[in-house]
Parts: sequence; C-alpha cells; structure tokens
Amino acid sequence: MARKIRIRRVIDGDSLEVKYGGMFSFLRRPFPVRLYGIDAPELAQPYGREAREQLASLVRRGGIRMDTMATDRYGRTVGLLYSGRRGREPVNVAMVRSGMAYWYRRYGGRDLGFPEAEAEAISKRRGVWRDGRRARRPWDHRANIRRARERRRWRRRWFTRLVIAGVVLTVLAAVLLARGWLG
Repeated sequence: MARKIRIRRVIDGDSLEVKYGGMFSFLRRPFPVRLYGIDAPELAQPYGREAREQLASLVRRGGIRMDTMATDRYGRTVGLLYSGRRGREPVNVAMVRSGMAYWYRRYGGRDLGFPEAEAEAISKRRGVWRDGRRARRPWDHRANIRRARERRRWRRRWFTRLVIAGVVLTVLAAVLLARGWLG
C-alpha cells in the first residue's frame, strides 16, 4: 500500500530524502529513498544535474505516495513513487520516459512499464539518448571510478614498498661499508 510522503530534498536523479506525511509528521525523522528500477546519471556526469532537476519538477507538485519495495545494501529505502492522482504512471517510469534515467534491468520492473518508457525515450532521442547510445551508463561510470581508485591505491602501495626497499638497501650498504666488507 502506498503511503503519503513529504519530499525533504532531491539528492540526485534517483535519490531523495523524505519523511512520512500525515499527522505528527514533524516528529518523524527524514530518511533516504532510492527510486526503484532506475539509475540516473551521477551529478558529475553529463545530464546529471538535469536529471536531478527533472526529478525535482516531478515531485514538486506534492501529493507524493510511495510503495516500499526493499532496502538496499546502504540501508536506503527503495521505493516506487506516485505523484498526484491515482492511475498515473510512477515517477520512476516518468524519469525513464523523459530520458533522464536508465531502466536498471538488473532489478526488474518489466511489468511496471520501464521497457516501453525506455524504448520511447530512445526513439524520440530524449535526455541521455540525445547523443545516441554513446552516453556512459551510471553503473559503468561508478565502476570506472572504483577501478581508478584501486589503481591509485596499488601504485601507492608499490611506491611505498620501493621506498622502503631503497632505505633498507642504503642502510645495509652503509653497515657493510662500515665493517669493511664492501669495496
């Protein structure tokens, strides 16, 4: 059953901070929500800020309801958001239809209209599909960031080991020279 929520702030194109609405809502704590079935470009990517603005415009009208689908590995609620009157398509699907988010196939949503919404966005070249299929997917972008971080970490480790080995060899050479065993 969808519960009424209040949007506290839009974090990016697929994340919000919300509070449950209704009586005594001022006593409730805000919590993070990740939109179910979609992945929007990161803020640092092309269309990242536009995706955030699009989500903000979709939820600005008020009357937002949320079906909780799950909790992700970061402890965020994963939800399906509805705006306005009953019978409207979910905000999640509207984000994909506008081309400001990708359908995250890995997590399903086939029966909610995500495939049709993405096909429409591709055919009408909306949002991230404006440049064809060349845009980097958010999950690939995050994977590249992780790989780059790992490479930097690996280089630092090897540089530290080389420095330590150099110091050890220098001290060893000095000891051997002092004892007269070298040269």
